[in-house]
Amino acid sequence: MTDTDRLKALLDGIRIEDNPAIVKQKSRDFFWYSPILKRELDHVTADLVVSPKDEAEVIRVLAACYGLGVPVTPRGSGTGNYGQAMPLSGGVVLSLADFNAVKSIARGRVVTEPGAILAQVDRETRAGGQELRLHPSTYATASLAGFIAGGSGGIGSINWGGLRDIGNVLRLRVVTMEETPRVLDLTGWDLHRVMHAYGTNG
Repeated sequence: MTDTDRLKALLDGIRIEDNPAIVKQKSRDFFWYSPILKRELDHVTADLVVSPKDEAEVIRVLAACYGLGVPVTPRGSGTGNYGQAMPLSGGVVLSLADFNAVKSIARGRVVTEPGAILAQVDRETRAGGQELRLHPSTYATASLAGFIAGGSGGIGSINWGGLRDIGNVLRLRVVTMEETPRVLDLTGWDLHRVMHAYGTNG
């Protein structure tokens, strides 16, 4: 059972949602496409939704949850179809929707925060004559980090291969969940440690 009062105190200043109806809605993806998953997961909900707006707040959330033994389910837009980003053990849904800026665009690359929506990223890159290589079917609503964590390809894959193919993602910045969270910068083959992990790593 999550000690929500203690967790809220530790996370003072970070946006927290505890309205049960909103928490339930934010705890879900499109699992209900499957009648089996609908039956198995319909009751699943987190205790809180926590919405950090920057890396420092992400680190605070993960450290606090680790210290209290609170499970964390990272969440982009919740457009997955398989129940893979649902809080099976309650705890916190770590919503990255507010951590969503496009930080820089250069020739052949774009750097964004995890909650950036793919359609918005593509609009901004197209303004400079470029476009994203790969688009999932949920392009209009999916977040970039959610696509990287759980996606495998989409429109563009015939030309550019799968999302995991070297060159489609150049670098990922990942925060670990431990007593003192670490920030890892992954490139090359190390990217495979966290890409297309069925949404379980955010």
